[in-house]
Amino acid sequence: MMRAEPEQDTLPPDMLASVGLSLMLTGESLWHIRLTDGLLDLVPVAAWDILGHGRYNLHISKPNTTETFPALEAEVLRLVINPDALSPWRGRSPLALAGISPALMAEIEQALSGALPFAGKGLLPLPSTLAADQGNKVLDGLKSGSLAIVTSKADMSVHSGGDRTEFARVELTPELRGLDLTNQASGLHNRILAACGIPPALLSDTASPGGSRESYRLFVLGTISPLARIILPELKRKLGVTRLSLADLMAADTAGRARSVNSLTQSGVPLALAMSLCGWEGQDLTGLTDTKTDSGDD
Repeated sequence: MMRAEPEQDTLPPDMLASVGLSLMLTGESLWHIRLTDGLLDLVPVAAWDILGHGRYNLHISKPNTTETFPALEAEVLRLVINPDALSPWRGRSPLALAGISPALMAEIEQALSGALPFAGKGLLPLPSTLAADQGNKVLDGLKSGSLAIVTSKADMSVHSGGDRTEFARVELTPELRGLDLTNQASGLHNRILAACGIPPALLSDTASPGGSRESYRLFVLGTISPLARIILPELKRKLGVTRLSLADLMAADTAGRARSVNSLTQSGVPLALAMSLCGWEGQDLTGLTDTKTDSGDD
């Protein structure tokens, strides 16, 4: 929903969405700058090798082949976030900062994959003296498809006769409450949201409209805007973009921004500055005057 200024066809919304997805998953987004029919064209690069001294080796995926060719730094748009101090030429995904180790995720996946095949299944011991036709009626009546039928005592050396109390299902469903997977999954979810800069209240089912609105403001101003400032120098140097506007993102909060403008002007802030601080810079203020509080010293 961000808009490049000055507005141009080189950065359409779908391209910006692809940039955001790449930055979230890998911390980097690289595009090859081409000239097509006299217009700049950005082609996404699937993989690349940094050769140093402004040289790259690019790999562009196509339906039936992969295009591989060398490129110079001037024809490559490379956006990076969260660079490592030891390797500043490489970006890092926010997911890498969430503190989630692959070993932890593998253990959780292994526990669930080993338990789910037995979920809802059990054993039904049948007395050895039960007639075959009666046993078939029992099976037909269950119709669950999740029971294994065994003649419990006849297969052992402690047979004590046909005790019909043996008709008691023995559950095979694993007991997973001791693993506390629910809380662990919730904790992992919140850690991922925090690493990506998304307030958990923004995705909460119980959040109030006011809380969701404040979370939305925090997400836009505390996450989206700083990331836009990080990638702006590269966009300005290669494409001439001077600003990534948040006007479309903040359009839904017109009433809140109007209240902010009123509060600022009542505090003595010039109207033009208050409008700029609230995302309405560049607006025609002809006929409007600054409003100041009455100090009572007239």
